[in-house]
Amino acid sequence: MNYRNSFVKIYLRTTALLFLAGIFFSNAILQISTGLFLPFIVYFTIKKAKENRLKAIEILIILLFLSGVLSIYVSPVPFLAFKNIIRHCILLTLIPLLYITDNDDIISIDIIGKCISIFALITASYGIVRYFDGAERAFGFFAGYYTLASVLAFGLPITFAYIFYSTSYWKHLTIISTIFQFTALWLTFTRSALLGIIIGSIIMFLLFQGNISKLARTKIIIASIAFVSVFIILLFTNADTRLNPIKIFSSHDISSGRFGIYTDAYNTIRTDFQSNWENILIGHGLNSRIILFPGSQFTSWESEYVESLMTQGLIGLLLVILIYIQFFKNLLTLLMRSKNSQNRIFSFGLAISGISFGIISFFSSQLLGQNSSAYFVVLYSLILLIDKVSKKYDMNTGIN
Repeated sequence: MNYRNSFVKIYLRTTALLFLAGIFFSNAILQISTGLFLPFIVYFTIKKAKENRLKAIEILIILLFLSGVLSIYVSPVPFLAFKNIIRHCILLTLIPLLYITDNDDIISIDIIGKCISIFALITASYGIVRYFDGAERAFGFFAGYYTLASVLAFGLPITFAYIFYSTSYWKHLTIISTIFQFTALWLTFTRSALLGIIIGSIIMFLLFQGNISKLARTKIIIASIAFVSVFIILLFTNADTRLNPIKIFSSHDISSGRFGIYTDAYNTIRTDFQSNWENILIGHGLNSRIILFPGSQFTSWESEYVESLMTQGLIGLLLVILIYIQFFKNLLTLLMRSKNSQNRIFSFGLAISGISFGIISFFSSQLLGQNSSAYFVVLYSLILLIDKVSKKYDMNTGIN
């Protein structure tokens, strides 16, 4: 394919922008952009497979998709399972997005940083407005507060890192976006997202401080202390027993219903061991929670690993684990490679977002979720984009 062809270039750029906007504003936009990518997913997969150029992450994602398709055939209600197929295709958009990252010079850290900062500012602002308009917990353009929390756990670290990359009025706008995102994230009162941001920040602060200018490091430390101080004050003064560490064990159910979900999964697996071995290997099909427990208020298994096991069996669980291993392997390689101060700070932002993504996966579906699988696609694309920029920097400065 000739990427210099103006139609192809405009088509892919527009679809990529729609995809990024869909993450923050609309499931419909996200699914439409995924559909627009499908011809290129098929084309690039066949082309790269013939040339033996498929990356390990692409192979794993394709296998996970095929595992999901296979699970539909063992589902008790195949039609209902098949309805989830578009959502299951979202991870495959990584294939054309990696192609764009490799071949389109207009796709840069600066462009993506600006888009994420603006989109996140808009959705965070809307969430804050809805909260003060009477909502019990902040939620943005999507119906659930959890979706707002997860998208901000994805966007906040990247926006914060972009402060050190941006200049002029964009820097001020990015600072405002960071503050609004932090506020909206808190107002969702979502423990897993808050926990993911905190743990990710601590890990990055303790392990990867080298190759950052002294001035930038000082600013990061001051901002981090300010955010953590505000967070601790809010945490210990909050009346919500789910959040306040002092009151947490006074809550009648600190798992927010997850213990019941995991009990359902355990009982289902016990039955499978006795008479349904194919379900152990292949799973119960997409949308398995809704199909097996139609009367439940929960539509998923509330954990990436339980979800993959119940939906796509041991095969799906293994593939999910391997995808995470590959993701964090590439992330670690990027952190070790980045020598330029700005690139390294942006890498830190990606790492915090990625660690947060991994933490949340224990409490919700991420790779197998709808919006959150799109976060993974963008994160992985950004990892390879910064890695490409870092390699160019090394070549220009003569660093081995």
